Amino acid sequence: MASFEPVRAILRGLDILRIINEVGPVVATDIAKRAGLPQPTIIRILETLMSAGYVYREPDSAAYGVTAQTLALSRGFNATSRLVQLATPLIENLRAEIGWPSNLAVFERDGMIIAYTNRGAQGMSIPGRLGARIPILATATGLVYLASLSDVEVEDMLRRLDSSESRWDTSPELRKKLPERLAFARREGHAFADETYLDEIYHSRIWAVAVPIIVNGRIVAALSSLVLDSAGQRKRILAQILPSLRRAAGTIAELLSQDAGLIGGQSAPGAKGVAQRRRRTASPS
Repeated sequence: MASFEPVRAILRGLDILRIINEVGPVVATDIAKRAGLPQPTIIRILETLMSAGYVYREPDSAAYGVTAQTLALSRGFNATSRLVQLATPLIENLRAEIGWPSNLAVFERDGMIIAYTNRGAQGMSIPGRLGARIPILATATGLVYLASLSDVEVEDMLRRLDSSESRWDTSPELRKKLPERLAFARREGHAFADETYLDEIYHSRIWAVAVPIIVNGRIVAALSSLVLDSAGQRKRILAQILPSLRRAAGTIAELLSQDAGLIGGQSAPGAKGVAQRRRRTASPS
C-alpha cells in the first residue's frame, strides 16, 4: 500500500499514454471521451508527453501516436519476477490449505524452470532447487504446459526437443506414451509426472500433479503439488488437493490478467476453461 496519496496528474498522464498505445493514432477528442477528462486537460497532458518524447502528433490528421521511446519503459520489466511476486502469497496459502508444497514453473527455451518453490519448507526433506531446469516430457508441469499448446505447437516443440541435452526429453519411451498422456491432460485439466522419472530422481518417494495457469487464452506457467507416496491412497489425496490447486492457479491467472490490464470475461479463462475447450478436440485416451 502506498504511503501517500497518488499524484493525479501522473495517473492521468499514464492513462492517456496507455490509451494512445492501445488505439492510436487517435485524435484528442477521442482520447478525452475514453479518459473521461476535459479536452483542455487532455491537450496539456499531450503536450507534456510530446515534450518528453513519448508521443508525436501527425501533422495531416492531428492524431497522436506513441514514439519508439515508450519501449524504454518496459526494459526493466521481468515477467517471471512479476509472476512470482503475485503468485507467492497464493502458493503459501495453498501449502497451508492442502498441507503439501508446490512448484511454480515457467517455460524457457527448451525446458521448464522452477520459478518458485516451497518444498524445502515445513519438514519435506526433498530439496527444492529454485531456478533448476527440469525436463518437459517427464514432469507434471512440463506435460501440462505441452497439453495447453495446439497440435502444431506441440510438433514444433518436439522438434526442438530432439536436440535437447536432457535424455528425458529425447526418450523414445516417453515420446511413445506422449499422445495418451496429452489426451489425458487435455481432457482432465491436470497432468502427472512420469513414474520412471520420479523413481530415478526421488526413488519414488513422491508423486506430482500440475495444472496450467492460463492468461488471455495462453499458458504462462504451471503450478504443481508434490505429495509423499507414504501419505496414503493417491486417488483420495488427489480429490482433496486438486480443487485447491485449480483455484490457486485460477486466482494467479486472474491477478496476472488484471496486472496486464486484460480485464474482461474472456481475458483469463483459467485451467477449467482450457480443459473444457480441449475436451472437444482431444482424442480418446
